[in-house]
This record gives sequence, C-alpha cells and structure tokens, in this order.
Amino acid sequence: MELIAGIMLDVFFFARFIYIKTQFYKTKGIANGNGNQYSSEFIYGNKGHNYVCSVKKNIFSMYHERGSVYNICVKKDNPYNGVMGNEQTIYMILGIMWFVFDVLYITILALDGLN
Repeated sequence: MELIAGIMLDVFFFARFIYIKTQFYKTKGIANGNGNQYSSEFIYGNKGHNYVCSVKKNIFSMYHERGSVYNICVKKDNPYNGVMGNEQTIYMILGIMWFVFDVLYITILALDGLN
C-alpha cells in the first residue's frame, strides 16, 4: 500500500512539473498586491506592455513584499494566471525524492524476499 501511495505521489509531482514546464513561461514580476490576500498580483512586462498576473498563495509561495521583484511563471494562454518561479523547481525535487524513496522501498522488499 505504501508503494502505491509513493508511486502516486511521484506521478503527481512529475505531472505538475511537466505541466508548469510546458504551459508557463518564466519572467520577473513586481509584487503589486497584498501578500496577506489569497492571491498576490504581480506586474510584469512583455514586449513593452505591462500585464497583471495573479499568483495563488500556497505552501510554495512566500510572503510577497510590495514593490519587490520575484521570479514568476505566467501561463502562456492566460497571462492573468501564474505560479511562483520556485514552484516548478520544488515539484521537480519532490518528484526525484519520491522516486528515490520508491526505488529504495522496492529494493528493500526485494532483498527481504531473498531471505
């Protein structure tokens, strides 16, 4: 049961990493909204225009100080939605970590089966 849960977590983390990698592009944004709200607004520039992007607060987003510059990932087809720039890296690290745990668990089960 633990192995199935581990594999499901690994697939979730990897799928989220691939989704952000393919559907978003990285840019820099200036924090515009209040960091205490459910979502924070960022102003970012693209080809001479300023756009506003809303980034939902979650465990991966830090407290945003108004006027500070942060790395953000903006959705390609809807530039109003975005995620924090570090979220993709964290999902990649979690995916690798869970994969290693799954491989170690399978190895332990295999070695235990030999005894």
